[in-house]
Amino acid sequence: MTDETSDAAPAVVTAARALAAPMTIDAEARTVDVVWSTGARAPNYVPPLGQIMEELDMSGNAVRMARLASGQAPLLDSHSHYSASSVIGRVLSASVSGGRGVAKIQISRAPDVEPIWRRLEEGTLRNVSVGYRVFRYEPIQADGQTIHRAVDWEPYEISLVAVPVDAAAGVRGEASAIRATALEPDILAEALPVPEITESVMTTENHAADSVPAADATRATQDAVTAERSRMASLTPVVTAARGRVPQQALDDLHVRAQSEGWTAEALRAALWDAAVASAQPASVPAAPAAQRGESNDDPTVMARAMGHALAVRAMPSLATDAAIDPRFREFASLRPSDMLMELAAARGERVSPRDRLRLIERSFHTSSDFPLLLEAAGNKMLEAGFTAAAPSYRQFFAQRAFNDFKAHKFLTAGDMPALVKLEEGGSIKAGTISEKRETITPDTYARQVRITRQALINDDLGAFTDFGAMIGRRVADLENALAYALVNTANGDGPTLATGNAAVFGTGASRANKASSGGAISEATLDAGYASMMAQTSLDGIKLNLTPAILLTGAAYRGAAIRYTTRITADQGANVGLYAGLSPVSDANIVGNRWYLFASPSAAPVYVYGYVNGQTAPQVRVHQYVPGTDGVAVEVVHDFAVGAIGHQGGYFNAGA
Repeated sequence: MTDETSDAAPAVVTAARALAAPMTIDAEARTVDVVWSTGARAPNYVPPLGQIMEELDMSGNAVRMARLASGQAPLLDSHSHYSASSVIGRVLSASVSGGRGVAKIQISRAPDVEPIWRRLEEGTLRNVSVGYRVFRYEPIQADGQTIHRAVDWEPYEISLVAVPVDAAAGVRGEASAIRATALEPDILAEALPVPEITESVMTTENHAADSVPAADATRATQDAVTAERSRMASLTPVVTAARGRVPQQALDDLHVRAQSEGWTAEALRAALWDAAVASAQPASVPAAPAAQRGESNDDPTVMARAMGHALAVRAMPSLATDAAIDPRFREFASLRPSDMLMELAAARGERVSPRDRLRLIERSFHTSSDFPLLLEAAGNKMLEAGFTAAAPSYRQFFAQRAFNDFKAHKFLTAGDMPALVKLEEGGSIKAGTISEKRETITPDTYARQVRITRQALINDDLGAFTDFGAMIGRRVADLENALAYALVNTANGDGPTLATGNAAVFGTGASRANKASSGGAISEATLDAGYASMMAQTSLDGIKLNLTPAILLTGAAYRGAAIRYTTRITADQGANVGLYAGLSPVSDANIVGNRWYLFASPSAAPVYVYGYVNGQTAPQVRVHQYVPGTDGVAVEVVHDFAVGAIGHQGGYFNAGA
């Protein structure tokens, strides 16, 4: 045996091995004893070495057992790391003894895991696989070939799988024969995931024995390092986009796993989405009376909701008549926050006295307590009220679209659908074309935080929180409006560049023809020019769309003119006929200078669109401990929102004069 790698920077590779054997099961505890490795030789693919024959050193000093033996390592379904539902149990204990790795695994009792448990019980599922990382190999010569022995490696999860590899180990049985199941070369890549390697690359002196030319090995090493750097860099924007939507601890944990386990950016995005859904607060809905929900009025959760609504009404008295406010709020309207905590403690069966007030307050800032429930109930009601009351003007000419996740969404626009053509008798239906350059929009997350200290609660001073809650709903609506108009004002009012035609939304060229060649004030002549431009817009196959303006959008400069030209004039006023009374005037201070626009109804020919992720049409309030070990909670407002441009036919732009 040689040890050329002992002083070199170690390689880090990830891989998996599957084992086959009969099994013994403790049905009551839902536990199974397994042998997860005997170190048997098996083929593997490791950049830059390529295809190798690998052997795992099962001596105690070669295996890093801390993670697998912690009692918290996951039991997975076929090495799937990308979804919480892939965790089907846990590894209760694990060790290495006598050249074998052994463990006791416990299967979850979750309903979706039950089919896997049934297969274990009936014996049709009996294969175990271990996921592991290799930090260092020692090449040795044996049986006329080079064997790469992993002398420093770490197992980090155990999986139940369909295809076994290691013929000498598996789920433990009593006095039972173990049969080998070999892998065919053409399915090797499917059974053993291709490992990832960090830029710390293993170097050895006997690569010639592997029949790999030195130049090719160096090139392969450089390619592997470049690919790994690119993968690691691609993870950063995914993590940045998820901040504020995923709890920080979960975000950090998933980022570390993605880096160390070779995840792609897409795999990390999927895992973060699962974490976001798991931590999201439910959308606000009108509260039914407790009796209708089958709840008791003495239930602390019901009381906490009503107390939260009392705090909300205290900050925003107009909420007192809101049908969605729990009518029990009046019972708690005069209570201080600390008194509410005492009432909730009593409802939970705790013996409390006025002397316990400080103890309850201090406890409310650690782990779980009633205080976050109060703040979330109050915050969501105040935010919802302010957000709903606000009516940002952009929504009058932007079309709303649904966004299922944070991926880029593609949209069809007016004229993208090909026209029908005559079908001759006995003929075939002709295929039309839809633009391959469909416009895409990606949602973003916006968030803000305010901190509540222990001192504020002791002093019964929640002024900062109630001010924040009462104002933030309107502020979020103002943010949406600003983002929408920033898009409209792009490129001096021409709008962002569209994939279709690779040009801005508005332009004077043949691909657009929806912008005045020279700016002019609102007048009969300039409005008629806008009407003519929109009516002449065509579909992809040249059919006139005959679009009619529905909205006249201006800034403050032309607000009066817009109202005059769109006001319906009565017949007794003679020639003063309201030629443009079908237009709805919309004015907003975010429109720069004298610019003005015509837009068709957004339902007929949308130019700009907006939307929210996963049906959450209002911002959400979350409350959690501010910093572990400190006396304070953070109240966070998180809002997932998207705006973008998807078409040009439904609008007309005049720079004004």
